This record gives sequence, C-alpha cells and structure tokens, in this order.
Amino acid sequence: MVGPAEGHLASGLRGWGRMVEPLELLGHIAAALGRRGDLASRRIVVSAGGTQEAIDPVPPTRQIARNLLVNRDLELRDGTKVPMWLFEDPDDDTESGTTLPGKTVRTVEGDIVHARVGAKTNTHTIHWHGIEPTSMNDGVGKHSFEISGNFVYQFATNQAGTFLYHCHKNTGLHFEMGLYGAVIVDPKKPDIPEAHGVPDPPYPAGGPGFVRAFNPPSHVVRYDVEALWVPDDIDTRWHELGHNAFMQKCDPDNPIAAENFTKDGILNDFRPDVFVLNGEARRQEDETPFEKAAIYARVGQTILVRYIDATYTINEIRVGLPAQLIAEDGYPFGVPPRGQYSHPMDLEPGEPVRVTAAMRGDVLIRPTKPGKFGDGRKTRPSSLPLAGQSEAPIG
Repeated sequence: MVGPAEGHLASGLRGWGRMVEPLELLGHIAAALGRRGDLASRRIVVSAGGTQEAIDPVPPTRQIARNLLVNRDLELRDGTKVPMWLFEDPDDDTESGTTLPGKTVRTVEGDIVHARVGAKTNTHTIHWHGIEPTSMNDGVGKHSFEISGNFVYQFATNQAGTFLYHCHKNTGLHFEMGLYGAVIVDPKKPDIPEAHGVPDPPYPAGGPGFVRAFNPPSHVVRYDVEALWVPDDIDTRWHELGHNAFMQKCDPDNPIAAENFTKDGILNDFRPDVFVLNGEARRQEDETPFEKAAIYARVGQTILVRYIDATYTINEIRVGLPAQLIAEDGYPFGVPPRGQYSHPMDLEPGEPVRVTAAMRGDVLIRPTKPGKFGDGRKTRPSSLPLAGQSEAPIG
C-alpha cells in the first residue's frame, strides 16, 4: 500500500487522503517490479478511488451540536396549540437552545465544521442545504444514511451567505413540523477603515458585521443592524401525523418499482391554516403585525435583512423603503467567480420579492428619513399573509 498523501481533498477540505503524486507512485512501482518476483513481466493497472470517511477526518475549526427532536407546542394568539418538532442544542440549556426556527448555526468562510448530531427519537438526518459537502455528510437519506444514534457531520463553509439546515428524512413532513434552522456563513473581517468597531467573525446576531456583496475590490459591505425573517405556513392536519407517516419500504433491487411509492396519505395535499414569522403564529384572518420581525434602526445606518422561506406556498416579501437585493440562495450577485451574469437588484418601496420553499436571500436597506414603515402597500389583501408585514420603526 502506498500513501495516502496530505493535501487538498475532493471534498474541498485539506488533510490526509490524497493519492500520492504520479512520479512518487512510479518510483514505488519501479522498486516493486525491478526485482524478480510474481509480478515480473506482467501488465499492471493502477487505480485510485475516493477515500473512505473513516480515514479522512480533518481537524475542525468550529464545532456545533444538535439533537433531534424535542416536542413543543406552538401557541397561537387565540390560545390554540399546534404540536411541533424542534432541534435542540444540547450545549445550550437556555430557551434559545430550542426554538422555532432552530438555533442559528454561524460560521466563517474557510471554517471546517464538525456537527455532532444525535437522534433522540426514531431516525433522522441533517441536510446542510446549499453548503454542498460530500455525500456522506450531506444528510440526504437516499444518498447517505439515516442516523439512529450519534454521528459527526464534517463540512467546509467556503462561501459566505445565508443557508439552511433541516431534517431530510420523510422530508415534507419533518420540515413542516419545524425541523429547520438558518446557517449563516460570515466573510472574514476586511482590513479597511470601515471595519473599526466591528468584532471579529462570526459576527454577533443583530450586527454589526460584514456581508458578501458586490462592492469592488473587497466585495464586502458593512451593516449596522441585522435581521432574520423566516416565514412559514402550517397545515394543522399534518401535525397530527406520526414520524414515518406514509413512508414506504423500498426494494433495493428495484428502487423504481411502483410498489415502492405510497398511494395514500395527505402529504400531497397542503392546505395551510396557520401562518408564522420568526416563530410567531397567527390565523389567516388575523392581520396584526408580526412583532418579532420588527427592525429598529437609525437614519444613516445600513440594515441587512436575511430571509429564509420555510413555507410550502408562493410567498412575497415587501419592504416599505427602497432596498437592494444583493444575494439569493447563498450566492451574491455580481461577485466573482460566479457572479459575472448577475448584478444586485434595486427594489422600490413595496416592490415584491417572490420566493418559494427553501429559497434564501439578503437585502440591504439604507433609511434616509425617520418613521414607521410596513410593507409599502396602502391596503393588504386578506387572502395572502405576507412576510415582511411587520412595522419597522426608523429613528
């Protein structure tokens, strides 16, 4: 056996696991074949395959932990309670350790993350949506496996932006039940005058900090105030279902067989009757603002709004001030090397940004006058609860 060597791996990480360089390999082959023996005069095929994860761990620069799941009730303003399943941070015994959405995972560009995950009830996975780790660490059950005990996911956060983590077993149901949270990857702190007074990343929730955005040559923008908006919608019928509701056993020798797919159930019939923003729930007919989404800032400050759509319907996000959409799905517009075909989008007050399930985005707002601003519309249709309907006082 020759190797393994140390260096950059196919996963994007760095560590032991590479094939040795061809010239070194040829040296070993020449040494082995230069003597008389069983391999003399034979033709040899040399191949290299992907290393197994068991011999390919990389020392982490950041470690987190999550357990699945914790049962909690989401209480509506009318006193009704909706059963939910939530992530738990076992290292945080405060109320912020078990929330809807799940506690935010915050890392820095270039981090190697080890996520210690425990399945406390039945089996689960965590999918790091948009991060793109190796298949074994991506948490998509059909490409990797479900966790029945404990597992340490390993991935690199090489792209600054707004991402998402969620359970990917019986995905439609488990996501609907509340097993999701934000992943925020911060850019490194730049060596520029604007960085004065900004702490080192990961930046504190709420600001100040820097976000990756089109702004040559550094392609970062400082913000003073940060907000995270996570809209969700709930079909309360689904919240009476069990963990494995309507799942079918798959024949591994014939995975596309018709009998592998469920022919009953309601997971293809979504009828939302409760609407949520940042864990605050209401009925459709209740048009009072979502208080948890309110943003407080001063004239002249830069506001960064990150949004993650956890709904199963088409959703519109509106802001009552001029704004700029700088990124979607974790990738900033106009920023090399992927941004040559895009550019930040300027939004008029009240202009909608239409999103669907699991879409994410970053919006910059720079208020120029004091006031209290809603979604920028004079009237609100009662048939469509919208994210961003919170009043945002600017002083």
